[in-house]
This record gives sequence, structure tokens and C-alpha cells, in this order.
Amino acid sequence: MDRLLAAKGGNPSAAGSAQRDIRGKLMLARLPTMSPILVQLLDLCQRDDLNLSDLSALIGRDAGMVAQIFALSTSAAFQGRTRPATLDQCLSLLGMNTIKTLVINGSVMQVFNRLVDWQEVDLGEFWGHSLRTALIARELARRMHYPSLEEAYLGGLVHDIGRLALLATVPEDYQSIFRDYQDGESLCAAEHAAFGLTHVEVGAWMVEKWQLDSFLGDSVLYHHEPFERMVSAPPLVRIVLLADYLAASHTTEHPQPDASAVALCGAALDDLPALLAAVERDLLNIAEQLGIRLSGPKAGELAPQADALLAARLQDMLLVNQALGQSSGSASAMQIAVQALKILFDLDAALCFEAIEGESERFRAKPLAHHSAKLAQLEFVRGSSTSLLARALDGVPQLVMRQGQLPLLDDQVLRSLGGEGMLLLPLRTASARIGVLVAVIDSADRAAALAAKLPCLAVFGCLSADRIALQRRSGNAAALDGGEAGADSRLNRLVHELNNPLAIIRNYVSILEAASAGKGAPQPELAIVREEIDRVAHMLRAAREQQAEGAAARGPVKLNRIVEDLATLFRGSIPFAGLVDIRLDLAEALPDIVSDRDRLKQLLVNLIKNALEAMPQGGRVTLSTAAWGLGEAGASHVEIRVEDNGPGIPKEVLAQLYQPVASQKPGFHQGLGLAIVGQLVRDLNGLINCRSDQQGTRFQVLLPLDRQ
Repeated sequence: MDRLLAAKGGNPSAAGSAQRDIRGKLMLARLPTMSPILVQLLDLCQRDDLNLSDLSALIGRDAGMVAQIFALSTSAAFQGRTRPATLDQCLSLLGMNTIKTLVINGSVMQVFNRLVDWQEVDLGEFWGHSLRTALIARELARRMHYPSLEEAYLGGLVHDIGRLALLATVPEDYQSIFRDYQDGESLCAAEHAAFGLTHVEVGAWMVEKWQLDSFLGDSVLYHHEPFERMVSAPPLVRIVLLADYLAASHTTEHPQPDASAVALCGAALDDLPALLAAVERDLLNIAEQLGIRLSGPKAGELAPQADALLAARLQDMLLVNQALGQSSGSASAMQIAVQALKILFDLDAALCFEAIEGESERFRAKPLAHHSAKLAQLEFVRGSSTSLLARALDGVPQLVMRQGQLPLLDDQVLRSLGGEGMLLLPLRTASARIGVLVAVIDSADRAAALAAKLPCLAVFGCLSADRIALQRRSGNAAALDGGEAGADSRLNRLVHELNNPLAIIRNYVSILEAASAGKGAPQPELAIVREEIDRVAHMLRAAREQQAEGAAARGPVKLNRIVEDLATLFRGSIPFAGLVDIRLDLAEALPDIVSDRDRLKQLLVNLIKNALEAMPQGGRVTLSTAAWGLGEAGASHVEIRVEDNGPGIPKEVLAQLYQPVASQKPGFHQGLGLAIVGQLVRDLNGLINCRSDQQGTRFQVLLPLDRQ
């Protein structure tokens, strides 16, 4: 902090004790997030098709949440792994469970802070300026041909996080400054007079703690400097400075760039009005989607409403977790769900339509209380039934009342239960449909009261389904598992039996190599096949000997050579020969990396094989390598990309990309490939990103360039 103050010309001794006290508090500060964004994040975290792309899109619209994600993912808790440089990489590193915990914890603290600390502050205007600056910065970067549009966007988004940090740290002293000062010069003067430091110094200090190989911290520190002083600054610093200036003057009807602005960005801004108009349209669309009012006399009135909604949604989630968590060891997950439904909502579950074993699309009624056994004869088939019960299975909780003509099955169930209506609660996980829970509603007034609790009931259904599915998987695993000793014995037998045909195949390959060499026509592909056989044999021995996962055989690896060999191997593979065009785009003079060669090959084999199998009718796969790194320090990683032009990965697989799932590909596949990929990337201290749509899929792997 003192270094930053000195760099800005401040006096480190000014307000010394107050400054030291603030710095200590800043270490513990929890940056506020817009309540509507937290509400949507809470809802998103309960969706069964949740994926990192959706999370990234929403989190990337809030400076406070982005700062928390970067701070956590670059902290000592993740030391030893590759340091992430983008939001997507941060989210991939943290994983779904950590992100969900962060969202819930942040929501709890936000509700508490709103009640006791900074309840008089409306963050709408601040949020609008931060996002407007980020959008402008990205467009400026595009026009200046800056290589990382995401880095420019990030710089614009977090350029004022020092204001959030001061608000969270000393709310009683900073609220009036936060609210009353908007001009950069006067704001910094007021902050320095009160605390001996400014928001630009605090923000830069926070960003530099992330230890990114970037001028991101400088872009925060210098974003209120005069244009003339910054003409020779690095591009990112100039982009954020100009973006902040343009965002602050967005109300100007016909903004015209002056000579210093043109010099700052190094290019004429002839289309500036069009650029700002497009950014403003994007910003207003985002704000409307999130329910955020940016300005106007009623903007401040929406903040208490959003905070109340956040508090209610959070309370619902915590109550559901608490009720489902208070269970006895002997109770089944379904029994716990029925009991919790009564405790939380005073509803009596009468029956559940559950999937029939061996027929995942057919659901049969299972009475849960003292109802007629004839109900067990009722059933429906998902996809072909017109009943509300069948539709609820793929939808949200529904209230069905005695009015109008109901489909036959729904009418039969409602008449048998004898109430005025019924609640249909879907029990569904990301990969399975457990069934539909049916509860009796005794009056129209009761239904009206429940209508306001449908979001909470949706959360309840998801969490209950997760617990039921987990219990069933545990039961199946226990039934199939003959104990550790039995598993070890089966593994040893399997390894022994597999080694026999491997040895035979290896011998025949050696014979073919000798024969082709004797004819003066050596075939290098045979050497590649022999190496792959040896690698498989090594993996089997490691499994039998139960080698530690972290005990990797590390050494110098020529990445391009491995990629070339694998391309040759797959081009000659019978299932893919002539159908898939495998292209190479390998960086010249790529430095060696220090890694585990076998695990690296296993990682690439899985990714390439996955891409090829996704295109049984043919297509194109591109394998590329490059040195990767930000800033002037040079490359810190190597990048590997595996790209195909296939149909893309299904949403249900993207939702749990690196977990075992039922394969969507034809033929004999177990759906384990990407789960293995995720573990291998972690073993190699790397990072992996995936982008997939109907035009194709791209996997990007970053591995540390360890020259030691």
C-alpha cells in the first residue's frame, strides 16, 4: 500500500494510524454485489442444467463478484496449480461446489451488511458505470487490435473496485463520499483528506494481490490521470483510462473525441457516437434482464425491493437445507423429503410417481400415506402423456385446482386424494428424473399462500432429488462392491489378463517392424503403436501397484512431437480413416515443458478420441499448440487446443462436464473420457476451458512452462 501511495505522489505518513487501520480492515473486506445479480445466481445454482458458461456470463457483469472470484482462485489455497488469468479459468479452477458456496456466503453477508452498515447506498449507478466502462473498453480494444478483449473488459469492470472496498471497510465514514462525489479528481481529494489514501490506490493494491502477469493493476491505479501523461503508457492502461472517461461523459448528446483522446488510443474515433450508442443499448438490455434501474427518481426505490427478494430467497434456501439435513441415519431420503415438506410448508405428501426400474421413461404411482392401494395402478409415460403430472416432470412446481376439465390421470389422482387441489413437485437432478411428488391442498386460500413459495419449492425439489439420487447410488455401489480386498483381487486379475494380449500384440508389432526394415521400407507408425502399447502396460502396472496419483514421472517433454505422433496414429485408425480431416497448427520453436509424458499423452488421446467419435459421419479436427502468457515477461504456459466442427456437446453433459455421465455417442462408450480428462489436467497442474455450440467444440488446455 505504501508503494502505491508513493507512486501516486501521496504521503505515506499522512493519517498514518487511520491508514494502517483501514489496510487491516481491507484485508477482510467483502465487496458488495448487486442484489438482483445474487438472486439470479442463487436461482442459477439450483438449476439442473447449470454450466460454467452461464455462471461466467452472469458473474462477469458485476465488479464485486468478479473481484471475489479472482481473489479466491489466485489465493494460497490453490497454490501449486496454474495461476488463472481469465474469469473462465478462475471458475474452472474453483469448481461448481466452491462457486455455489461463495454465492450463498456472499448473499448471507450482503443481507447482513444491508441491515447494519450501508443500507443508505444504492449501487445501481455504480454498477451501471462499471459495466458501461467494461463494454466500452472491450470495443476500444477491438479497434486497437489489442490481443485480449477479455482483459480489457476486466480492466474496465474492476477499475473502481477500490470504491466498493472502502464502502465495505468503513461504511459509516464513506457512504456520503461514495454517494456525493462522482468526479474523479474531487472524489480522490475527498478520500485522501478522510483516509490518507484513495480508491485508485486501494483498487490497484487489491488487483496486484492477484499476481496476474498483466498491467491490470496499473490500469486501475492510473485511470484518473491526465491524457497527456499517459500517451506512452501500455495499451491496457490507455484503454481503461479512455473507457472510464467516455463512460463518465455518456450523457453528452454528440460526444466528439479531442486530439488527446485520439492520441491516447492511437486511432481515429470517427464512429464514437455509434460505439457509445451500441454500448448503451447493450447496457440497458442487460439491466432490464436483471431488473436493475440505472437512474431516474425511482431507481433508489428498487434497491430495498431487490434486497428483500434476496433475503427471502436466501431464507428459503437455508431453511430447505436445514430441514433436509436434520435426518436420522435409518430414514430414507424420500422419507426425509416427505417429513421436510410437512415441516417447511405444512403439506402432506400423498404419493410419488417414480420411474419404474428398467423403464426410465415410465413412471408409476407409489402411495406414501394411508391412501387406497388402487393408486399404485396409475402411471404415465414421459413424452407421450398429456397429463399435467407428466409435464411437471420436466418443468417447475405446479398448483392444480378443481376448476375446468383436467386430463384423465390428473382428475383421477385429485379425486382419489380428496382435496381442493394438489401440488405437483418435480424431483429432478442434472442427469436423472426421480419422479413427481404429489401433495394435497385443502383450500383455495392455502393454494394462494403456496403460490408465493413456488421458487422455494423448486429449490426443495432439486435438493431432495440430489439426496435421493445420492442415496440410491451409494446403495448400488455397496451392493456391487465386494469389499476392498475383493476389488483389489479383481483388479490384479484384470491387469494380469490384459497384459497377456498386450505382450502378444507388442511382439507382432516388433516382428512387423523388423520385416519392414528388412525390405528397406520402414514404417514409423509401428514405432508409435509400440510406444502406445508400452504406455498402456505402464498404466496397468501403476494401477496394480496403487501408485500415488501425485507421484508423476516428470521430465522434459517435446509437446509438438507428441501431437504429431498422435495425429499420425489417429489418421491411420480404421474407424476414422478418410472420414475426419485431422489438421495441425503447431507453433514453431515451442520450448520443452517439464511434465509427465504418459499422462499428457493420455489427456490428448481422450480429447482427440472424443472429438473424432462426436463426428461419425466425418468432419474436421484441428490440433494446435502455442506459447501462452500475458504481459512482457514472456510465455508462462503452453497452450493446446483440440477443436472440431461437430454438433457440439449436449447441455446435460456440459452441466457436469468432467464427471462420469451416460455417453451420448453411438457404440460402446462409458462416458468416462471427459471425467478422466478433468483429473489428468489437475494432475498436470494445468487448466482447461471448453466452448461448445452447434458449430463445434473447442477444448483449451494450459500447462505450466516449468523450465527448472
